[in-house]
Amino acid sequence: MEIRNFSAKERAKRYEQLTSERHDVLVVGGGITGAGIALDASSRGMKTAVLEMQDFAAGTSSRSTKLVHGGLRYLKQFEVALVAEVGKERAIVYENGPHVTTPEQMLLPMHKGGTFGPFSTSIGLMVYDFLAGVKRAERRMMLKPHEVIKKAPLVKKDDLVGGGYYVEYRTDDARLTIEVAKEAANHGALLMNYAKVTGLIYENGKVAGVHVEDQIDGSTYDVYAKKIINATGPWVDELREEDNSKKGKQLRLTKGIHLVIDQSKFPLKQAIYFDTPDGRMVFAIPRGNKAYVGTTDTFFDKNKAHPRMTTEDRDYILDAIHYMFPDVHVTADDVESSWAGIRPLIYEEGK
Repeated sequence: MEIRNFSAKERAKRYEQLTSERHDVLVVGGGITGAGIALDASSRGMKTAVLEMQDFAAGTSSRSTKLVHGGLRYLKQFEVALVAEVGKERAIVYENGPHVTTPEQMLLPMHKGGTFGPFSTSIGLMVYDFLAGVKRAERRMMLKPHEVIKKAPLVKKDDLVGGGYYVEYRTDDARLTIEVAKEAANHGALLMNYAKVTGLIYENGKVAGVHVEDQIDGSTYDVYAKKIINATGPWVDELREEDNSKKGKQLRLTKGIHLVIDQSKFPLKQAIYFDTPDGRMVFAIPRGNKAYVGTTDTFFDKNKAHPRMTTEDRDYILDAIHYMFPDVHVTADDVESSWAGIRPLIYEEGK
């Protein structure tokens, strides 16, 4: 197996390799999806290339809640098969990348009149453990109110009826993407960042390659492949428009933001998944000497490369903190930083 260099020092050589051969698979997009496709294809012996117009993981893949979700919330929608698939895939990620994936005990406080009740939560978490293949040592526990307060003394005590204690997997999303990309390179894939696809090349009416513009020096290249995969996340429809194939389903983008607050202002020691007043669910997670809280879910149609937190986004999360942690008096001045990401959701007319 040829080991190909992943270093920026080999950039000119990689362009030479990209343009001198016809690849089996060309992936457009260098987020976790594109990197994962590249690893899958290259590990099966396919000649694989990846083009990313920004840096690897620069978009949605570095702007998540930093969790490899087990998909608990999908149980509420009876998406049983999805929970089973997500859980199994999560286990594979953990087994292959334990240095970037860590089990994190998550507390789900339950209040009278809230989304989750003790009985439904107990059953739901038991089903979740089974479907997601959770290891015996990490399976759910049901907690009484005083046990919830012991683990999370800041949680709202009024109408507290108990809690669920289950496992999620914490990760560094950008580093996980880079690790997958590096492994794809180890299997022979050619990966190039700051290489923007500016157009498609056709042969006999079918896409056979792409025009590429280097975002560093402005040089242009043509790259050919037998199969071209659109893994551009929020930009999927733009590439479909190039191909006149944007029909039927299309994207509807939504934005999610997270706030970062110092532990001196929000002394959170336990990761918590909690109800908001409008029935959504939000994560509050300690990380080092900081706590971060998110996420929102609002329609988005602005600059996809650089989404930003708005005042309304910030206030929504602050209100959620005040609702679940009434003794935590954080204000806008206590927000040290934030990040925003875009979800490329599928929209279908009438659904």
